Amino acid sequence: MKIKKKNINRIFSIIRLVIDPFFPKSKKKVVLYASTGVLDANLVCVKEYLNCYYPEIKLITYKGKRKRSTLQLVRCLFDFFTSYYVIVDHAIPRFLTNKKREIYNVWHGIPLKTIRHLDKGRFTDAFLDFESNNLDGLVCSSNLDRAVMASCFNLPPSKCILSGLPRADLLGLRGLEWFTDPQEEELVNTLSGRKLVSWMPTYRGTWKEYNEINAFSKDEELLLSKFLKENNAVLGIRPHKFSKLQAMPILEENGLLVNLEHYLITNTVLKHTHTLITDFSSVWLDYSLISSNICLYLFDEAEYGGDRGMIYPLKTVLTGEISTDFSSLLMSLESMINVDGNAQSVPSPMFFKYKDASNTKRFVEHILKANA
Repeated sequence: MKIKKKNINRIFSIIRLVIDPFFPKSKKKVVLYASTGVLDANLVCVKEYLNCYYPEIKLITYKGKRKRSTLQLVRCLFDFFTSYYVIVDHAIPRFLTNKKREIYNVWHGIPLKTIRHLDKGRFTDAFLDFESNNLDGLVCSSNLDRAVMASCFNLPPSKCILSGLPRADLLGLRGLEWFTDPQEEELVNTLSGRKLVSWMPTYRGTWKEYNEINAFSKDEELLLSKFLKENNAVLGIRPHKFSKLQAMPILEENGLLVNLEHYLITNTVLKHTHTLITDFSSVWLDYSLISSNICLYLFDEAEYGGDRGMIYPLKTVLTGEISTDFSSLLMSLESMINVDGNAQSVPSPMFFKYKDASNTKRFVEHILKANA
């Protein structure tokens, strides 16, 4: 029998107000929680860093949108109730508060689009207030990003941790002592020396709709195929986790298509991308740390712009080129495909305070030293 939402909320209220406070919280126990069911790279970085340098800490990972047996559910609740640290990348579990514990949000990028309190039409006041009232810290990338995130989450700037996004650490060519992506070698072998042009658009509509992104016609796919063949390149496609991308049979038949969904860590893909095509997604900000070969393909600008507001004017802040039709996109690709974007990369200080591959270290030390 399906439980009504208002009854679920009552159950959560009882759990967080009566049951959760009853359990002692251990500072040697950390729960990482991905409410969307997908572990974002920021959480992956925190997980691997803690595993490497803090083996005395018990680290537990839970993903939302999972069916659990009664025994598994009890185990899950016990782990949450007895952990002093809970680190999320989206939403806080409704059955927890930050009383007697600390809750941190590493989020999943530098927002370009309006989110949370700046996009209230997508959320209830109860949800927004709960999130704001129970956060002890929120990861930020720069002084400007801290001001924006404080506004988006309705938090005092003092709760915005200026560590830089942990996942940015993964972009360095030198590698990391504490992290190795087991899929990186597989990606390199798949490319076999070919240039990777990555297509990574954001989602349309709401996260529940799982809409398909259709950006290219058949004729445009033919032109794209010709361009890739002439430049020893392939198109890698990676949809947002809340969407899917159109089929591209012509590219697939010619061996010019790579499904990047297979690779779990987006920044590993970016590390091996020659040219990035995206749209209103903030993924280009991550990529701008290592390359200037960035194309924003705003094929549905009028429609999307009316659906989601932007925090920054893209033409002012973009490190790259903007196209609103395929012809201009192809021109941008042709101008970039033989350029070493890494040599020309100058990350904007507006968005990045640090470029030293120590963001994860700063975040972890911040939360642990605060309670040393």
